Amino acid sequence: MNSARDGVSGERNFFLRMIDDILQSVISIEILAKEGISNTCRRELRYLIELSIKSCLIVNNTTKQSFEDQIDEYEKLLNSSNINPINTLKFFYLKDKEEEFKTETKRLYGYLCKYSHSSSHQIRERLAKAEIGRTIGYEGIQELRELNNDIEKVLAIVSVMIFHSVAQYVVGDFLVEPNGETVNWYFNQSKYINMIDAEFDYKHERQSILEKLKKDRIERVKF
Repeated sequence: MNSARDGVSGERNFFLRMIDDILQSVISIEILAKEGISNTCRRELRYLIELSIKSCLIVNNTTKQSFEDQIDEYEKLLNSSNINPINTLKFFYLKDKEEEFKTETKRLYGYLCKYSHSSSHQIRERLAKAEIGRTIGYEGIQELRELNNDIEKVLAIVSVMIFHSVAQYVVGDFLVEPNGETVNWYFNQSKYINMIDAEFDYKHERQSILEKLKKDRIERVKF
């Protein structure tokens, strides 16, 4: 909504135009997770990574203004499941951690692919869980914790991609409270989100609490 204030991003920004698709996946993951259908959740998570990479790339490289023309321009990319184009993206907020972020994203995508296609890994895992009574609706705390770990990592990646697809002032407005504190949200636990937050330490309202902010970032990182 903040991005749309400029009068053009709401129509031209490919990532913003894909928000409905992102919301469908996020909502479906919540519903499926409550029913213990974890593998289908992971298929949606894989889709979210793929969509966010493609959307970020199009936003940062397109020569077209209309959404429809952008689809035509990148039709081949959109129809491919190959995420190697992530290698061409510049994640300027991450600086020296850029390659690490790309590697982790590709590794996580590869892991999730095991659940998006029929695979021996997925079948063996299901059989092993069935033997100890972990069938649909009877998952244990450990299974739920593992799924949550996958969800938080993927949604953090999606957030990083979005932040690199909108104007800098939008990111700053979102992360920085009027008193200079960092907005209180779950994904502050991501090391990459914390790096992006640190890029806004130049703001006037933060100058008196910089040491506190740096200490808070170190303490809250969990993934």
